[in-house]
Amino acid sequence: MPGFKGATDCGSDLGREEGSLRCGFRSTAERGTTGASRHWKLLWLLPAAAALACGGDHGPPPSVRLFIRGQILSADPTPAAIPRATVALYHFQGFLGNPQIAARTTADHVGHYELQYTFTSICEPSDQPGYWIEASAEGYETRSTFTFENQYSDPPIYCTSAPQMINLTLQPFGVLRVITSTSGSGLDPDGYTLLFEGTLGYLLELNDDQLLPPLRPGQYSLELTEVSGNCSVTGENPRTVTVAARDTTVSTFEVSCVS
Repeated sequence: MPGFKGATDCGSDLGREEGSLRCGFRSTAERGTTGASRHWKLLWLLPAAAALACGGDHGPPPSVRLFIRGQILSADPTPAAIPRATVALYHFQGFLGNPQIAARTTADHVGHYELQYTFTSICEPSDQPGYWIEASAEGYETRSTFTFENQYSDPPIYCTSAPQMINLTLQPFGVLRVITSTSGSGLDPDGYTLLFEGTLGYLLELNDDQLLPPLRPGQYSLELTEVSGNCSVTGENPRTVTVAARDTTVSTFEVSCVS
């Protein structure tokens, strides 16, 4: 049909020459000038084709929103809530890096806490992403769920956005107060050294009154050393003392000297 170039023209020799642009064909000259650009376009399309072959472009890794809650209790025969305890979520920054705080909160007046932290990961819900919790409060021993055996949390923290419940118990401390009382003549001005558990030494003056660092409840050995030969300690030396939770144990060393 004159004046109309449709599918029939595109399929004929004439259509290939006259309607090359409209029908999608290129002449030999045109193919020579545009061949390089077409090759670059093909190279640009390769990554997209590879992505489609592997299931398509899924975008950034999915996000995991850790939501951990629980209660901080005392490690007593009858556990009691610990108000205002500090609870922190930790993880390692990089391979063999230092522990970093991911989230931190303060427990309420009955010891309840909530921690939330979001990160990107392709881990499975049954995996452990390497986070752990640490809780601390004045008068109590700091408690961490990190275990050196497997480098994970115990109880475990899983890679899931579902709520997780972790309750922690903190051991209450006791206090040990050590007093020295020296009398007589020929006193040694250098004072004494107190051996705690046979090794750790504390310097004490002739007449002193010191509080040792907070201790877990239990029995401990004390020995007053570097006592001059002309001096003697009244009572047992070394001696065993018992430290109770939330209580202060007093141990007095009375020393008598003669010149």
